[in-house]
Amino acid sequence: MPGPGRLPRPDRLPGPGQLAYDPVSGRTGVVQAVHPTAELCFDHQVTGPHVAFLRPARGGVEWTADASTLLSPATEDRAT
Repeated sequence: MPGPGRLPRPDRLPGPGQLAYDPVSGRTGVVQAVHPTAELCFDHQVTGPHVAFLRPARGGVEWTADASTLLSPATEDRAT
């Protein structure tokens, strides 16, 4: 897991433009951006050091997630 102030490793976690499975919400979406929580001016309600902004691949309501919990859809398929 990345230390404070470091972005998640791109070879382990989905990054901007990639599909990601959010196990907390049970949804899959496209990562729009990943930002350190210290840069945000709203209550992001995540426990990790980075917040991911996601949107559904086919449109819909955007949401935020703890970037350290995101999985690639292939990883999610193997887990089920």
